[in-house]
Amino acid sequence: MKKIVFGLLIYVALVIGVVCAEAKTNNDTFTVRFRENTLVVMSTQMEEARIYSMQGRLLQKKRGQFLEFDLDRGTYRLYAKVNGDTVVRRIELR
Repeated sequence: MKKIVFGLLIYVALVIGVVCAEAKTNNDTFTVRFRENTLVVMSTQMEEARIYSMQGRLLQKKRGQFLEFDLDRGTYRLYAKVNGDTVVRRIELR
């Protein structure tokens, strides 16, 4: 019985450790908003952001934590480096 309880305690401790590690690297602070034809990208942990056409051509690249991109109608790919990870979003302006 003691072995089972001890095993469960170790399992719970490992699960809590994994959950805390995932929460620490979570990119929930990354936000993308629109203001007319301007794409606003914000994150306190963002290093840079790049906008690509759907054909893969680099259109704009900016560095910082608060970035604005003036875009025309169409579909784009947004790549942002946030907290060491690359976050990808599909952007569509109608």
